[in-house]
Amino acid sequence: MKKKVAMLLTAAMCVSLAACGGGGGDKPADSGNDAGSAGGTEQTAPPAESGDEGGDAQADAGEPVSGGTFTVAITDDPTTLQGWMVRNTNEGTVSPAIYETLLKYDETGKPQPYLLESFDADAEALTYTLVVKDGITFQDGTPMDAEAVKWNIDYYKENGVLSGSYYNYVDSVEVVDEKTVVVHMSSWDALFDYGLARTCFMCSPTAVEELGPDGFNEAPVGTGAFKVTKWVHGEGIYTERYDNYWGGTPYLDGVNFMIYASTATQQAALEVGDLDVMTLSGDSVTADALKAKGYNLTNAAIPTTGYTLCFNSIAEGPLTDVRVRQAICYAVDAETICNSLLGNGVYGTSTTQWAIPGAATYNDEVTGYGYDVEKAKALLAEAGYADGFELTINFQVGDFAKSVCQIIQAELQEIGITVTLNQIEVANYADYLGEWDGILFHPMGLGNGQFSQVAANMIPGARFGGSTFLHDDVSVGLIQEAVASDEATMDKNLKEAVKVLFQDNVELYAVAVTYSTSVTSPKVHGDYGAVQEHNATWNQLWKEAE
Repeated sequence: MKKKVAMLLTAAMCVSLAACGGGGGDKPADSGNDAGSAGGTEQTAPPAESGDEGGDAQADAGEPVSGGTFTVAITDDPTTLQGWMVRNTNEGTVSPAIYETLLKYDETGKPQPYLLESFDADAEALTYTLVVKDGITFQDGTPMDAEAVKWNIDYYKENGVLSGSYYNYVDSVEVVDEKTVVVHMSSWDALFDYGLARTCFMCSPTAVEELGPDGFNEAPVGTGAFKVTKWVHGEGIYTERYDNYWGGTPYLDGVNFMIYASTATQQAALEVGDLDVMTLSGDSVTADALKAKGYNLTNAAIPTTGYTLCFNSIAEGPLTDVRVRQAICYAVDAETICNSLLGNGVYGTSTTQWAIPGAATYNDEVTGYGYDVEKAKALLAEAGYADGFELTINFQVGDFAKSVCQIIQAELQEIGITVTLNQIEVANYADYLGEWDGILFHPMGLGNGQFSQVAANMIPGARFGGSTFLHDDVSVGLIQEAVASDEATMDKNLKEAVKVLFQDNVELYAVAVTYSTSVTSPKVHGDYGAVQEHNATWNQLWKEAE
């Protein structure tokens, strides 16, 4: 089996290496071509010598240049630009330029006030008190005051895609004065600040009410450094700087998000200057190749994505038996997969949960399941499936996800499980989040930490896995007590819940944790990777020459 895995890993690397040849730089309108469409001869000239046609934001010398536009790659049209509905990867790339949140995560992953002067919790009174900073306006001139904060929290609770996860305990929102809002909770939610940092992009109430939700989707208005001027579906989203931005006038004239469907077309566009930055996740081959050509690589400071096998543990069939789920885990050689595809730890690592060793939320008692084919076969036989069965693994379009799922497909074949792979387009992925057949290979976002994701997603009423996870009394009870308790109890309970979910019940199996890697031209100043991952202001780019 090791030989089979090695062959599959080699094949995956060869595909990525083939994509690393430069080429003619497909224009955004042609980005629907497959990975092989980049074609052409490998471009060996260093990036600094490439043309400047698409690089307005770049500086030819060592000093930063104000003005110009910055072009960022997305793989497809966002499903939505309504702040309260933002969920997928492309939406997450575009949104931080337009929107901001009341709190943001620091480099340790803990929420801190951002659009707020202060954020105070009173567990005894069941209240959170929010005080808004002075001088912030939305891009249409509407004040970002206490009334706007109340409107947004109310709207998110009523209409937000994650209302059941992050606003479940919000009872009412009270405006005390022009700057002060008090959120009254029906019961205590110790992780409410994590929800506000992750999924409460401030939207202009004026714009939503005047345009309606559909009109606002085409012309969203936030407090961010850049405002949308047009959305050309199938091509890209264009923005211009907001001169009255509270953080100071942005250095850039605009940030545009152009559609390049594959890693190959993105790389080709980057190399000819049509693109200023591309983001990689789990693609060490392309990352290393571009680094060798002189491009700047920046890894996010904290883990970005936890690629996870999520079992439908309640639908009739083999997966209802915990021994079958354990067998599948034993059959997957996660460590070898990660070492081979993630640059031996440079771009990510294997782990047993949605955290890495050393993290505050990591539970040492979650030992995971090592690679043991014979134990996997024995468990299947014990469960009555010695001859195996058929299984579907669903995954979102992406080179890394596809490579991993193909390897897992071969590994499970070794123990008699025949796997059908179902590749899901990004725009359709949200349709699978509530229920799926077999296994969902899910890229769980980790920017807000393991505890927040477990507490928000592994409870009844949550959209993710609402009809697939067990929601057993033990894990749910631990989570519910945790969010209603003090910090010490929360830490203890959520670590125990992690053990139940990943180790005891095996509802989740973490295959890999990756760090998002931003690739930019040497002529671009600033740290795009850190900005992108921590929701920092886009106008902070290029303030210092490298």
